[in-house]
Amino acid sequence: MAIEDSAITANENFYKAFNARDLSAMKEIWSSRQNVTCVHPGWSPLNGFELIINSWQGIFKNSGNMDIQVSDINIVTSNDLAWVSCVENLYTIASNGVLTSKVFSTNLFELNKGKWKMIAHHASSMPSTPESDEVV
Repeated sequence: MAIEDSAITANENFYKAFNARDLSAMKEIWSSRQNVTCVHPGWSPLNGFELIINSWQGIFKNSGNMDIQVSDINIVTSNDLAWVSCVENLYTIASNGVLTSKVFSTNLFELNKGKWKMIAHHASSMPSTPESDEVV
C-alpha cells in the first residue's frame, strides 16, 4: 500500500503545482527524459521535457483565476509505474460568477531513484455541466 500512497502523493503534488502556478514545482514533478508526453485539452500532443514545461509556463501566465479540485481518483500501480485517472473539476472566476468545467485526466508516473516522476499527462474535456451545476 505504501507504493500506492506515494503515487497518490505525486499526483496531488502535480495539482498543487498547477493551482499554485509554480513552474519550479512542475519541473520537479516531470521526468526530464525526452520521451515524456503531455496532451492538454484541445491541444496536439507535446513530446519532450522542454516543450511540456514551456506549455505549463504559458498556461500559468494565462490561466487567471482558475482552481482545480480532483475527484473520482483511480490508481493502478506496478513495481515502477503508476497510472492515475481522475476528473479535474475546474473553477474559474469570471465577471458573471464562477464557471465550472470538467476534464478527464490520465497521469502516468515512473519510479526513478525512489521518486515518482510524471512521464505522461493526457487531459480531455468532458461534456459541459448543466447550468444548474454552476456556482454563482
